[in-house]
Amino acid sequence: MVYFASMSPLLARIDPDPAVAAILDDPLDPEFLDKIHDALGPTIENTAMAYPWAKHGVHRFARKEAVRLGAVGARACSLSPGIIDTPQGRQEAATHASMQRLIDATPLGRTGSSEDVAGVVAFMLSDEAGFLNGVDILVDGGVFAAVRGD
Repeated sequence: MVYFASMSPLLARIDPDPAVAAILDDPLDPEFLDKIHDALGPTIENTAMAYPWAKHGVHRFARKEAVRLGAVGARACSLSPGIIDTPQGRQEAATHASMQRLIDATPLGRTGSSEDVAGVVAFMLSDEAGFLNGVDILVDGGVFAAVRGD
C-alpha cells in the first residue's frame, strides 16, 4: 500500500510529544477532534497548521500499518510529494508566495510532474521494492534538502 502524505510535516518540523502521538494514532476516536484541539491549541484550526499535522498522521499510519501487516507479507509506505505541477499546485503557487519560494529553491530547477510521482509509486508497488516497508519516500526534487538548513 502507498499512502499519500506530504513534505509539509518535514518542513514544519512536526515532532509530537508522546501524548499527542497517541492521539494521532487513534484518528477514529469519536473525540479525536476535541482531543487534538486540546493538545495542540487553537492554532490547529489554521489550515496552514492542520495540513502538516494531518499529513504527519499519514506518515505515522503508514509505519503502524507496516508493522501490523508485515507478518502477512503486506507492505505499507507513504509517499510525500514536493511541489507537483497540477491544477491545485499551480493555484497554491499563485496564491501563496511561500510555494513559489519552494519552487525556486528546488535543486532540480522545476516542479515535479504527475509522471514523476506515478513512476515512484509504480516502483514502490513493484516486486523490485519487495523489502521496502514502513518508510516515507520523499519525491520533491531535492527542495527539502535545500531548505532544511542542516
